[in-house]
Amino acid sequence: MSTLKKKDNMAKTTYHGTPHIEKVLQEGLLAQCAVGSCPHIWLAREPEDAAMSGDVLEVDMEGISGDFEKDAWQGCYHGGDLKPWRLSRYKGEENV
Repeated sequence: MSTLKKKDNMAKTTYHGTPHIEKVLQEGLLAQCAVGSCPHIWLAREPEDAAMSGDVLEVDMEGISGDFEKDAWQGCYHGGDLKPWRLSRYKGEENV
């Protein structure tokens, strides 16, 4: 899995898929809930990619450093939790 690389500012909106959308909207994305060997949050460039993991959230990454590696469709954010105010239910094409 690709890691988000350091950069001044990340893409302003990324996407995350979850089967627990109501809980995540209340509590935020918690890095300690990650599957794998380190705390991280999985993010996708496009909502269609995030939909593979469940209901899609838009994630406001305004002001957060890092970005996807070149040509990567997804990456891991290792900067801790993302608070609920950064999250919204994706309202695109029937939630992809």
